[in-house]
Amino acid sequence: MNAVEVLLAVRGYIKHFFGCEECRRNFLRGAAHMDDVVLSDRDAVLFLWRSHNKANYWLHGDVTEDPRHPKVQFPELSQCPACHVIFANGSAVWNEDSVFQFLQRMYSGPSVVRDSETVGMRPVEHRSGNSDQPVEGGGHGLNFALVPDVINATGLDVSLCLALYILCTGLLGLVYCRFCRRFHSRKSVSTYLPV
Repeated sequence: MNAVEVLLAVRGYIKHFFGCEECRRNFLRGAAHMDDVVLSDRDAVLFLWRSHNKANYWLHGDVTEDPRHPKVQFPELSQCPACHVIFANGSAVWNEDSVFQFLQRMYSGPSVVRDSETVGMRPVEHRSGNSDQPVEGGGHGLNFALVPDVINATGLDVSLCLALYILCTGLLGLVYCRFCRRFHSRKSVSTYLPV
């Protein structure tokens, strides 16, 4: 699969599944003419890089910005001095050839994390029956989860909790409707009884 196909898949994902409506609209507005400007793998990589930096520019200083991870233009000067061309008057422009090389080095080969434990994921421990022995994997098709060591939850656990919540909410709604109907039917019958 080449980078252009990946970019098309990213656009499709954002178009149909992305949770933030405003982010989705902004990305799709920027990607409206993507087919005209993205002709190679290099173009696809730089298109995503530009999109990321545009989003960071508009979100910098926003109330949603994480103070521990400020929205800055990437890569920063300290990360890639060759990516920035600084003129005598202090203005700066991007050296896109250097940016492309930097992105290739950063996101390929030995720089790519290939095991989940390196990025904070750990095997999920499933318990079977009353046994206190953890079982690796579990058999639900979910082998890893980003959960703190204190919580032992899988996607199945979360799904079951959500289903139970929906079921309880529905039952409470039905009970409420039934009592309201009874109350209103008694009230209407008593108002029409002859004296």
